[in-house]
Amino acid sequence: MSPEAAKSAAAAAEAAAEAQEVYLEERQKVNVEMLIYYAASLSCLIGVFILSFWIRFISVRMGWTRSRNPILLPFIATTRVARKIFIRTLPGFTSVGHAVVVIAYVALNILFTFYDFYQDDYEQSTNYAARFGWMATGNMVLVVFLALKNTPLAFLTAYSYERLNVLHQIAGYTTMLYTILHASIYTDYFLNNGRVSILQEEVVTAGIVLGFAMLFSVLAGMFLKRFNYELFYIIHVILFIVIVVTLGLHRPSFNSDQGLYATVIIGAIWFADRLIRFGRLVYNSINNEATVYALPDGGTRIVLKKPISRARPGKHCYVWLPRIRSSGSWFPMTRAFETHPFTIVASDPMELVINSYSGFTRDLHRYALQHPGGSLRASVEGPYGTDPDPLDFDKVVLVAGGSGATFTFGIAADMLERMAENSTQQIDFIWAVKGQDNLTWFTEHLNTLRNHYHSPKVSLKVHVTRLASSPLAPGSSSIARTSASGSSTDLAPSASAELEKVVDLSTASGQISAGPTPYQSDREERFSQRHVEIASSTASMVDLPIIVGRPDTGALIRSAVGSVGRDQRVLVAACGPDGLIKVVRNVAAGCISVDGPAIEVHCEQFGW
Repeated sequence: MSPEAAKSAAAAAEAAAEAQEVYLEERQKVNVEMLIYYAASLSCLIGVFILSFWIRFISVRMGWTRSRNPILLPFIATTRVARKIFIRTLPGFTSVGHAVVVIAYVALNILFTFYDFYQDDYEQSTNYAARFGWMATGNMVLVVFLALKNTPLAFLTAYSYERLNVLHQIAGYTTMLYTILHASIYTDYFLNNGRVSILQEEVVTAGIVLGFAMLFSVLAGMFLKRFNYELFYIIHVILFIVIVVTLGLHRPSFNSDQGLYATVIIGAIWFADRLIRFGRLVYNSINNEATVYALPDGGTRIVLKKPISRARPGKHCYVWLPRIRSSGSWFPMTRAFETHPFTIVASDPMELVINSYSGFTRDLHRYALQHPGGSLRASVEGPYGTDPDPLDFDKVVLVAGGSGATFTFGIAADMLERMAENSTQQIDFIWAVKGQDNLTWFTEHLNTLRNHYHSPKVSLKVHVTRLASSPLAPGSSSIARTSASGSSTDLAPSASAELEKVVDLSTASGQISAGPTPYQSDREERFSQRHVEIASSTASMVDLPIIVGRPDTGALIRSAVGSVGRDQRVLVAACGPDGLIKVVRNVAAGCISVDGPAIEVHCEQFGW
């Protein structure tokens, strides 16, 4: 090659490199702008929820939901028709409203993936890969934001983190899809153009590790979570740390590509959330301990010496009990770093009632059986949950299945304690359990509902679906207590086999533990006596009217709503398995009408 030709070739190569650099800069500028627009659109979507929540909150406080003012009627009619639609369940989604949010989220992703796409004949396939990568980065920020326990959305929209968890998962799947497309297209491009060596560069290697960490994290959430939640959680946290580090290494500059800003945001909000939770755990561990009692049929009661601020029955908290060792686990010492969520049944003293499944709850119950009334070093972090205030309603309908009663008992007890002496508010308490042994889990709380000053305003309906053979006393007179809304048998169940009986809870089989606690000061001694009362109350003679068979939940809810005036407000709150929640949602939605009472629906479901 002549010197002139070589010089010409070098000039052409330099010009091509400059053209490629300009092309990459222009493409990146477009992608960054689109990511900013996408973030702004998501913020506007969140803003709609914030605005709608506060409009509804103000309308309730101002009494507009009770008003029949012709000026407000169009607003009331519109909101009720919308809620009647959005509250209903939909296959594959929690509700129709949830489906609408998901559709809006997917639509925004499609729009900003292809809108104002950088068009250039030069390496067109990589244009798609680059846009997919930027959308994955933006969605990763959303994934972490939706996972925060101390999310600002809890007080801005009344959506606590557990209600956002489904959206967290959907955002995670979307991020994974973008990551796969981003990696696949770039890999195909490099292989087909003989640039395999670029896959060995540090930046690209970090991206490969990042992709596999995301993939394993998503797979763990899809499969491992169902079988071993504790192992899933450990893997999930470790992989998240790997994801943050490799994302920073994959885009390590603030100036050239600005991708490091997203990494900093992700790491900052996650670390801040963890720091807040850790600080609470440390503070609440001071002079704190838990006393555990075994209950029949796998239940465990925890009574904490030191309550936490803002704790209210019905909310939930995370409990730290490092002495509960893991049996049969690959990581037996990880319990020292684990916290577990449970619903608060009572706040003074702070009490939790827990059903045994596997993992921690199984080991906790085993410990309670082996050490009845034993005390453990403990701490608590929380509380969490955004439950409606029951005092804002004229009638509260509480529906629970099995151990879901930890939520409804908490709501009922909190409401009874705060009700004014001349209150006309009413409570319909509906509880279905499999066996009579489970009734002893909440003996004291059942007594509270039946013996409280406001107990005439409580309609208690307890259904046992599998009544074991045990001494019954149908002729006992100690069970008669008629509520303002009717007796405990005022609504007959639909099943022909259902029969009202009276069960003596002291005959229920199963081990119930009680034992003293070693507190020495006067205050601690009174607290210790309280422990003994809680444990021993399960063995006391209590006659409880029960109904044998499954409740007709729909009929009970419709009857409760139909018993109030059109200018009143009704809260329907439920906790239990998916089937029960589906019935509650659909029936309550069907009861919403323009001419009827204002109805609020709040559902807590099993699982995290």
